[in-house]
Amino acid sequence: MLSQIYRFYRFHVEHYLSHTEHYRSHAPRGNAAIDALRHITQQPSKIHHKTLLIMLALAVLTPSLTLASTCDSQQLNNPASNCYKSPEQQVQMAAELNATQHYIQAADLIERLLMQYPQTQGAAEQYQRALTGIEGRHSTSITMQPIQQQSAWQINTAMQLRTGYSSNLNQAPSSSTVQLTLPTGPIALNLLPQFQQRGGVGGETLLSANAVRSFANNLQWQVKGDLYGRETGSGGYADYQGTNLLSSLIRHYDSGSETAVALGFNALHYNVDTFLFASQLMLRQTGSKYLYCKPQAGADLLWQRQQSNPLLDSHYTGLMVGVLCDTPLGYYNISLGAGWDWAANQRPGGDQLRGKLDVAGIWATPFVIEASFIKATASYQESNDRQAYSSWLNYGANRQLSRLGLGLDYDWPLEVIVHNWRGVASVKWQNQDSNISLFTMNTFEGWLGVRTAW
Repeated sequence: MLSQIYRFYRFHVEHYLSHTEHYRSHAPRGNAAIDALRHITQQPSKIHHKTLLIMLALAVLTPSLTLASTCDSQQLNNPASNCYKSPEQQVQMAAELNATQHYIQAADLIERLLMQYPQTQGAAEQYQRALTGIEGRHSTSITMQPIQQQSAWQINTAMQLRTGYSSNLNQAPSSSTVQLTLPTGPIALNLLPQFQQRGGVGGETLLSANAVRSFANNLQWQVKGDLYGRETGSGGYADYQGTNLLSSLIRHYDSGSETAVALGFNALHYNVDTFLFASQLMLRQTGSKYLYCKPQAGADLLWQRQQSNPLLDSHYTGLMVGVLCDTPLGYYNISLGAGWDWAANQRPGGDQLRGKLDVAGIWATPFVIEASFIKATASYQESNDRQAYSSWLNYGANRQLSRLGLGLDYDWPLEVIVHNWRGVASVKWQNQDSNISLFTMNTFEGWLGVRTAW
């Protein structure tokens, strides 16, 4: 279970922008500053204002035949069991069983492994060898051929429902006023109530489908799709609906390294007739394991479009480096990325230089509840405009943004209540600072819900 969760948060999902909250929290909310300045020139005595929040682009060891004989495959996959072995260890156990011609035991072991962790490198090969060995017992000779047969699609679906509270549902500025530096002198104007920070409760829904297929030469194709939404009753930027689509092709090597390329598409609709679109191409090279860690490097290409305001369209080009660690104390993922965001049109502030640091850790917590785990995340982002955003905001200064986010998630089984359901609890805090007060933002939220997979 924990290894599967770890893979879910690795490059193939989180860093392809397929994670719902990741895409939503960095999507632009509108063209507030532009509208504000336009209405000032038309009606100096009355300001109609939308908030602009610009997207910050960027989410073991030697098995034995004795163990396989005394522990069933369910115990091997249970992190709380003394028999627990990682998927990679189970593949090695199956290889040893095949080598000693214990084909039936090897097939039994790999069958459950493929159901739970279909992406495990080498599992399909060992399963095919076990089946070939079973069939070969009835023939006078066996000729082992390289395995070239492709596997069938492994399809998994999931649903998550949760409710909670947020101190800033619409991610509005921290201040209810905006400071304008006009030629006649600075003035402070109040934002209209609907554009001020609003706290409240809401409900969120997430439906996911994931399909994986393995081919010859250690190639793997993964397709993932999400449908999600939030309803708060507040309207505006507090309520939204969206979809994420992702297709990735991964090549595994015998050394343990892998190469991946992915293409993603995201669409987000706010209940103010605002549509946001993003498409992304990502390349990743993951190296072989050294001690407990694997290095990673890659490149990102991102295209963003806002239907209601093409002025904010842009495309991003960046590089990243990181490390993925699977240790006896938990799973860790650290990545550092930087790049340039090119303004497609005459966007206020022009091009942007961006950077981001992400740190995540996952730990099993069988001492609390069996098969439960905790995930902690921290991120820091910076974005610097290359031109003045507006002469009426901080005397024409180039806008600078910095955002710090912290999160803690707990996931546990609900087997006592209902089979195949898990409880999920999440607490997140985010703070954004800027040299222009219009772009400062702070939010704290907590969510509680359930999820299931089939």
